[in-house]
Amino acid sequence: MAYGHKTEHRLRVRAQVVLHAARGRSHACIARETGLPWDTVRRWRGRLLRPGRG
Repeated sequence: MAYGHKTEHRLRVRAQVVLHAARGRSHACIARETGLPWDTVRRWRGRLLRPGRG
């Protein structure tokens, strides 16, 4: 999904954030590599870490 050409852009970017986070990368590193603002990365990662999300 992170690299699919038919996947909606926002879903692809979120999947890339998840993959980077799973590799243990920092918010700043993920923001640099995806082109997202640091705060957006922090917010998305926070949502993914909430209980009941996986």
